[in-house]
Amino acid sequence: MKKSRIVPLIALLLLFAIAAFSLIPGNSTPPKSVVIQPTVSDTNTAPVAAAPTETPAATPVAATTPVAKPVAPEKVPDAPAPTKPEAKPTPAPQSAPMTVTKVVEMPATTPPPPANFYPGDIATNKFYSLHFRVGYQHANHGNNNSTAWLSAKGSVNADQWRQRAGKNGWLVPDADAEFSHQDLAKKSSGANGDTDEGVQLQASLFWPWKHWTVSNQHTNSTCPFSGPVALALGPTLNGGFDQLFDGTSPQLFSHGGVRLTINRDGYLEYTFGGAENLPGVRQQLAAELPIFQSHNGEIRYLVRGLWDHTTGNHPDLVQGAFLVEMPLDIFTSRDKWRDLNPFKK
Repeated sequence: MKKSRIVPLIALLLLFAIAAFSLIPGNSTPPKSVVIQPTVSDTNTAPVAAAPTETPAATPVAATTPVAKPVAPEKVPDAPAPTKPEAKPTPAPQSAPMTVTKVVEMPATTPPPPANFYPGDIATNKFYSLHFRVGYQHANHGNNNSTAWLSAKGSVNADQWRQRAGKNGWLVPDADAEFSHQDLAKKSSGANGDTDEGVQLQASLFWPWKHWTVSNQHTNSTCPFSGPVALALGPTLNGGFDQLFDGTSPQLFSHGGVRLTINRDGYLEYTFGGAENLPGVRQQLAAELPIFQSHNGEIRYLVRGLWDHTTGNHPDLVQGAFLVEMPLDIFTSRDKWRDLNPFKK
């Protein structure tokens, strides 16, 4: 009874197994048939023939989709690596400035001071000049008086400034100023006049608008007018004050007119104006002409004259002077004293 139940049970299990395997999607190869050997429980029992294996019904196999072979990626040339900007070294943090104490050692011996405290070429420089003047002056203004002339004169040649100014160079003047001791007119009125010693400060401006040269074949280094003579003509203005030694207050004056220069050092000018110590409108004719100069041109002998005239019953003022003009360093250079001799060859 038991044996008869086992056989159908085994066959039923086989059917379930075959049905289960048919539901699982198979590979391209058909499934293999499985043979199960019957179990033998007793050696005396006759072998039971295995039930014939039923072939499962052929199940339609889904068409296999061809699997595309992986395409090898196209080798793209590597892009050049981006150039990195050159890294600048980070500056090291600067420490706070150190206070350096400079030790100056004094020399064992005191150095001598310079011989001159002004430029050595102050007397011959073409841009500026400074000279002393000494001489004799005679004045006539209702009376006659004579005195010693002492003065210091500085001049500025503005040719360089005029070149820099270009078309506006005509606005740039030459300038000079002189502080002198001389005979000056006293404050008076009417026909009476007198002179007395005093000091005068006069400053002048001159605009050289016209230039020309007069040829001269004579050459002599001691003659101021040897060789070509340079002339310049233009307007001039001057002003200043007279201070007499009689205790009166300073007397102002101012004039304007035209000037003609001769080799720059000499001049002839006509001006008109007024002065507090002289009544009326004054007309002046002034001249200063060099008559001798040293070989280097630093020492000059010159004559100076002034004629001051006015209308009405007022006396004229006439001044004449003979002067020697010297550079500043003549007092420290003994060699230049020999140039004071105008007859030295």
